[in-house]
This record gives sequence, C-alpha cells and structure tokens, in this order.
Amino acid sequence: MPEPIGLHICFNELGREIEVLDVTFLEKDTYRVEETPIFNPGVTLGDIIRVKEDQGIYYYVETVEKSNLDRYAWLLSKETVNSTEIAVFKQRIAEIEGKWEQIFGGFLVIHIPKDTTMDVDGEMNRIIERFEN
Repeated sequence: MPEPIGLHICFNELGREIEVLDVTFLEKDTYRVEETPIFNPGVTLGDIIRVKEDQGIYYYVETVEKSNLDRYAWLLSKETVNSTEIAVFKQRIAEIEGKWEQIFGGFLVIHIPKDTTMDVDGEMNRIIERFEN
C-alpha cells in the first residue's frame, strides 16, 4: 500500500485557502484523505476525493466516496486536552479502530466507525463537565 504524501490542496477555485494534507494516492487524480481538512468541513478523514492539478496545486473537484467514519469535534481547554481522561479516551477510540486528531493544540477531532455503539458524545460530555465547568 502506498505511503501517505503531503499534497497542496485548494478547496476554492480562486486559489485561496490552500492547505497541505496527507493523502494516499489511489489512481489518477484520486486520493484518500488521511487527515481532517481545515478549510472544507464537508471533507473528512477517510474520504476519497478527486482533484485536478494545475501548477503544483491540486484543486478539489468532488468527493467520490465518503468515509465509513463518523466525525466528532470539540474545542477544549489546555487542562482538558492534556488530562489523563482524554488520554484514556483516545486509547479507547484506537481500540475500536477509530482515529483521533489534535489540531492547533485544543481542537480534538474523533473519527469512529459508523457501526460503533460507543457513546462518544456522552463520554466526552462527562470529561468536559469535570474540567470546563
């Protein structure tokens, strides 16, 4: 299986908001997104997208296939994000074959398989109540 590469992807036809995303090449102009884009909330980790290249910039064309993961996101305080409770929560996510990303320090994004019965919101709300109230 090919290794992920960093690709300059633009989600705006005017060439603004370019970000470098880790993606895995699948076939001509088609990649699987390996991290959460900041500039397009409609695209997420695991989505398969089609792009067109122009002068080293890859312009998003469409989502070919949506990920089999559900996405959850929270903006957390430094104390919360660095807590043992969050570390344990991240480990539990990995155990159910989910993934997590921590963006800009306090933005926690969780991706779990759609068929998982884990109450992600409930568990996170209990952690947040402990630290942020």
